[in-house]
Amino acid sequence: MAKADEQIAEFSLDDFNSADTADMTVTVNGKPTTWKWTFAGPGHDNTVEQNNRNARERLQADRMKEQAIVNGKKWKAPDETVEDVRKRNIANIVERLIGWTPVKIDGELYPFSADNAAKLLIDPRKQDLYIQALEFLSSEQAFSKGSAKP
Repeated sequence: MAKADEQIAEFSLDDFNSADTADMTVTVNGKPTTWKWTFAGPGHDNTVEQNNRNARERLQADRMKEQAIVNGKKWKAPDETVEDVRKRNIANIVERLIGWTPVKIDGELYPFSADNAAKLLIDPRKQDLYIQALEFLSSEQAFSKGSAKP
């Protein structure tokens, strides 16, 4: 119960929502460019489906581990290489990447497509771009409404 002189906080439920999408400004050699990548936010269908799929995969792995233990068998985690982890991360980035602003690379228009994005991100010489995307997607502020975008 509010006291007579006490302010009552008032919100819309929408105030608590994350942004549906957010733009990442691509930097080259530490300098911001005009090239923007648009990513799906936490409530976007792409992200919800990705999270659901990842949860199903974790649950399946947990069930397999539990079954092995219950049946008295040794459980061995699947071997995963650094390349496997990188490919999975790139797939997750590309799955949430909705598009990008027009860009020319080496004088040629480089249209947005999942394949073109994956080609850029898989190249170890373009590590900065890969790290930018990972950091953007893991940033708490990236999809906050009204916040400055990284």
